Amino acid sequence: MAGTGRRKARGAVAEESVPSDAAAPMRPAMTAESAKAGSGLVVLGPEDLAGGAVIDGDSAVATLPAVSPDAAAPVAGLTARVASATFERDGYKHLIKAAEAVYSYPANGTRLSLPAQKMLNFMIHLAGSQNFANKLYRMPKRVVRGNHKGNERIFDALKEIFDSSLVVIGPFRGRRSRAELRILSSYVRPEEEEDSDAADIHFQFTDAFLEIQRSSQLWAKLSGPAMVKVTSTYALKLYEIGMQRYQMDYPSLELDIDTLRKLMNVPEGAYKDFGILRTRTIDRAMAEVNQLAPFRVSMPEDKMKRKGRKIEAVTLDFLAKDEEEAAETFLERERHSAGRRARRIGKVDTVAPADPVEAGLADLGPLPDADDVTALWAAVLHALKGKVPAPLLAELEPDRVEEAPQGGRRLVLKARNAAVADTARMNHWPSLKSALSSLTAGMIEDVAFEVPARKAKAAKAASPET
Repeated sequence: MAGTGRRKARGAVAEESVPSDAAAPMRPAMTAESAKAGSGLVVLGPEDLAGGAVIDGDSAVATLPAVSPDAAAPVAGLTARVASATFERDGYKHLIKAAEAVYSYPANGTRLSLPAQKMLNFMIHLAGSQNFANKLYRMPKRVVRGNHKGNERIFDALKEIFDSSLVVIGPFRGRRSRAELRILSSYVRPEEEEDSDAADIHFQFTDAFLEIQRSSQLWAKLSGPAMVKVTSTYALKLYEIGMQRYQMDYPSLELDIDTLRKLMNVPEGAYKDFGILRTRTIDRAMAEVNQLAPFRVSMPEDKMKRKGRKIEAVTLDFLAKDEEEAAETFLERERHSAGRRARRIGKVDTVAPADPVEAGLADLGPLPDADDVTALWAAVLHALKGKVPAPLLAELEPDRVEEAPQGGRRLVLKARNAAVADTARMNHWPSLKSALSSLTAGMIEDVAFEVPARKAKAAKAASPET
């Protein structure tokens, strides 16, 4: 779905600021005018933060709503509404994060560790499921634990977040201003920590940080499974920015070097030379993101702005991948992380994959998320060109990958009506099955068809075995 966002002149590089034209994929009903109204930042001074920070339009003078203890809860912006709907549908498979938070960065030249950054994204999404209400939240440890068995890293990351502040920059009362906002107001660390995945962590955001999310109109939609596979803080930040921009009408982003360093959380004073900064952080981050994300990011040499020999600004281009690249991304995200870096730089020994039936379902990993299913279907369409009628394929759309009753996994396709499902099942099921098995190295070996209930008058579509 194409995104809509406010554009600005390519030559403008804001001094000590993040881009104000950042936009995220939006519903078709949202107009460009409404996107423009919510894309600017208004940052409050310290005297205003007691009542919560307000993120508003980009007018020269900010209008502050009256806040009192008895005031009704503010109306949730688009970001809060999308976060709530996404959590209800996908749980933690997709994470919604306000654009204002994506383009913020830690204060005092510090940065959050990679586990803390990932945990914060899960925490923000959980709060979004409840319209960013000011309350004590509870999240299962299994959501953020990953492959680690102990709880030490979980609470160490929580303490990092509690001790950190974020810088948000934007116009306030006609002047460019900075606000340093604390993220957490409290968290709970039990004296006796449980190792059970069923145990929970408890935390509460500050009013100011919640208001950034609650009143936001623009967002980034992150893939939870993709995010947890990112292995560097630089790549994670670049991934977040790319997920917020790559579906915009103008998906490029021009940044001065100082702003680029801050957004990518490069430690203050490190890699002062641009050449070293590029090879140690930017190039490596781009390579990892290009391997795992649904877009490709580049930093063209001909778009760099120079003053003499010094690079003053660069442009990052975020472009959606084509069908073949999307297919390779799907396969990479399904592979084991061992050897991923070697595959990224082209140095890898080929090992024959184990038979999925002999290996057992436990070795197949988690079920693909919605982004991966969409990428897989794009690859299937590419493989079936000339083999299955295009009009028929246009009447099918991917829904999910599930465990098949007879064992293994299957792709579930939604058909426009029962006739389409019957035709695909009776005439083209072998072609679909063969393409799926080939693309996924046998991890997905079957296909099933479903018809919306209101259209399934003649029969209920199912796989050939059923």
